[in-house]
Amino acid sequence: MKVILVSILLILSVNAYSQNQIEAINKDVWFNFMQAYQDLDASLFNQIHTDDVLRIPEESGNMMIGQEYKDANLENFNRWNLAQVKQRIQFSFISRIQKGNWAYETGIYKLIRYTDSGSQSYYGKFHVTLKKTSGVWKIFIDSDSSNGGTIGEEDFNRGKILK
Repeated sequence: MKVILVSILLILSVNAYSQNQIEAINKDVWFNFMQAYQDLDASLFNQIHTDDVLRIPEESGNMMIGQEYKDANLENFNRWNLAQVKQRIQFSFISRIQKGNWAYETGIYKLIRYTDSGSQSYYGKFHVTLKKTSGVWKIFIDSDSSNGGTIGEEDFNRGKILK
């Protein structure tokens, strides 16, 4: 009986620890990511990435590393600010795996751009590797793909939507 009770307590404590790590990742990375996109804040966006981040937009066949990627972010956000882009981004998770100071997450993003005539939604699949450094979760590897435009609202709704 003691073995069963200890086993149950161990399982419950592991689940609670995992949930706390997911909440920390949401706070450190995903909520800041969404805020940066909404506010067009390149500084906040760059802060959620490690200094040696690898950015791999799969369809481009290219890779950006570290400061190269952060500089490109500054250019993009400056361009969006000049154009007064109104947007928000949401995330729907397919898998979230965490061990120690590392995490791997996949899902679907939904980027909504607003114009005077309405809004347009864009979707893509993302794969990120996160690294906890100095007590803060950050994106270490960021890769995504729109799969030729075949990803849509139905795919987004299949995952666990971050709210």
